[in-house]
Amino acid sequence: MTSQNGRDLLLKIGDGASPENFTAIGAARTVEMTVTNPKADATTLADGGFETLAADGGLQALEITLAGLFKDSAAEASLHAAALNRTLNDYQLCFPNGAIYAASFAVTAYKRSGAFNALEDFTVTLTRAGAGAFTPGI
Repeated sequence: MTSQNGRDLLLKIGDGASPENFTAIGAARTVEMTVTNPKADATTLADGGFETLAADGGLQALEITLAGLFKDSAAEASLHAAALNRTLNDYQLCFPNGAIYAASFAVTAYKRSGAFNALEDFTVTLTRAGAGAFTPGI
């Protein structure tokens, strides 16, 4: 896989309609995706003192932390509402090569900031609710 421009990574939020339409919230300046797979200890006395793990035994979690610039005020309003209303929304993380990770997420942290002589930016942490789907790009 060739290198991809981070500036082309987009976060989109769904409108809840059927079929669902996704609108870009903004472009990422930095993004971090963390998958955690806690272990599930299945050790018994018969294991001779060695830890044994159960495959797929733990609860997988996925968090995306993204910092970037809003596309416009409507995009900011949709993310702001999701954070304040504590709703689950469908999101798409769109990668520069056309790959898409889509899932239902809750906004678990949201911050807006801006310096006097710079653009306003945002930071959001999304925590996945349920399973997600990855569509490979080219």
